[in-house]
Amino acid sequence: MSDSLNRDIRLKQVYSQLDRKFEEEETKRHAQTYKLPYMNLLGFPIDLSVLSAVPKVRAESTQAIPFYREGGRVKLGILAPSKAVDELVQFLIKKNYKVELYVISVTSFKHLFESYSKVIEIEHHDEDINLHEADSSQDISLLKKLGQKISTVSATQIIDLIMGAAMSVDASDVHVEPETQNVKLRFRIDGVLQDAAELPMTTHHALVSRIKIQSKLKLNITTTPQDGSFHMKFNDVPIDVRVSILPSAFGESIVMRILRQDYRALKFEELGIAGVAYERLEAELQKPNGMVLTTGPTGSGKTTTLYAILRKLNGEGVKIITLEDPIEYRIEGITQTPIDTGAGMTFATGLRAILRQDPDVVMVGEMRDLETAETAAQASLTGHIVLSTRHTNDAASAIPRLLDLGVKPFILAPAINAIIAQRLVRKLCPNCKAEEKLDDAARKRVDLILNSISKAAKLNIPRDAKYYHSKGCDACNGLGYKGRIGIYEIFTVTDAIEKLIQQQATNSEIRKQAINEGMVTMAQDGLLKAMNGITDVAEVFRVTEA
Repeated sequence: MSDSLNRDIRLKQVYSQLDRKFEEEETKRHAQTYKLPYMNLLGFPIDLSVLSAVPKVRAESTQAIPFYREGGRVKLGILAPSKAVDELVQFLIKKNYKVELYVISVTSFKHLFESYSKVIEIEHHDEDINLHEADSSQDISLLKKLGQKISTVSATQIIDLIMGAAMSVDASDVHVEPETQNVKLRFRIDGVLQDAAELPMTTHHALVSRIKIQSKLKLNITTTPQDGSFHMKFNDVPIDVRVSILPSAFGESIVMRILRQDYRALKFEELGIAGVAYERLEAELQKPNGMVLTTGPTGSGKTTTLYAILRKLNGEGVKIITLEDPIEYRIEGITQTPIDTGAGMTFATGLRAILRQDPDVVMVGEMRDLETAETAAQASLTGHIVLSTRHTNDAASAIPRLLDLGVKPFILAPAINAIIAQRLVRKLCPNCKAEEKLDDAARKRVDLILNSISKAAKLNIPRDAKYYHSKGCDACNGLGYKGRIGIYEIFTVTDAIEKLIQQQATNSEIRKQAINEGMVTMAQDGLLKAMNGITDVAEVFRVTEA
């Protein structure tokens, strides 16, 4: 390259820099005239997710563009004040943003506007998703039709179609899992993951971008996990969706948990607790103080049971406060408090605080540490009903686990009123349910479990009991099951069990005593429900590992 050519290039660079300097100085004078602050965006670090606050078309038409967002505060760069800018500010205020205006140069605007090319533009992402079951585009009667429909719609419609299909089949979770050649879409229906469709890999980036924008997550972060949420409506009923995004070998994997507020709240009488267990638990809930625990793995319905108990206790003259992480469903007449560990609001600190609010009933989402467990036990001894959860395999195991945390036996024994262990089994589809003949191995296994029920349980088990199974039909999407019900084992703390707790007896010793006193195990309760045609034997064995 010749010296003259190098000199020409350098001169152009100098002139360009001078032009930029003059332009920015002129813009700064304009800002003073408008009585607004000035900002030079060349070299300013831009978080691409901020562009989701204003659609590209609107930014171009108003000559205004967002360049910084922190919480609910947005900084908006404008070329000059105008009626269109005022309308845009009102638009952002309606979205609960606090807007700060800055005057920027044309070059700054063009520089930032080019960043829209790095973002997948999504239609109507500035509003909540609003779906209707009657909309023909959401009419997914069978999961196998979903893949066919996805192939006929644009990338920007895929998320609406997926969520509409998930709602129509009562899915609790949506899984988007990228693989080598395609993206697998799965729905969790009645606790079991079901393959819904396979999407082409070309849709993955658009789908992830849309979900991130909807959940107010960062578009340019792809190597670390992100958690967010968004709201939608289905048949005009509010739905909360919690979003988890996790990097994987083939791209970002997404799980969306659907929290429906339109489900009819279960009453205590509708949980599926029956017989002596129901009578004993109801009697314990009539007491003015004491602790009631629900135990089981994640997704076993513990929270639903606690909510049903809260509704039973929620009457005139009763103050109920809950600590939840997070609050899943709103209950009228109850003070529900979210956990915020970042702000120092843990279960332990929150429990101490709400006890100063003079409650009658307290629900603690989970007892994770000694401080929480000990405070809850003390509260149950001083005139409060305390409800909480633990992660244990059966009811009796909750006692040793609490002792292992460090709770003193002489405090724990009188504090606990009842412990409920539970699982959820799928209910047979009533449209395709038919009688099933068990093979010899299954029959012997069933008889062995049922014959071990104590006489104290006061149950009459017929010798010629019938069992049922569903093969699947259009009404249940070919699954054979529709809906779920709980199976339980419940024991109340009698004098004999209280003595065992104080002696720090083993789990098996406590369990044996509870069974002798009439406790029906989860497997037994499940098989009794199978006899009544509610579920089938295979489902009970799958859930209880009996």
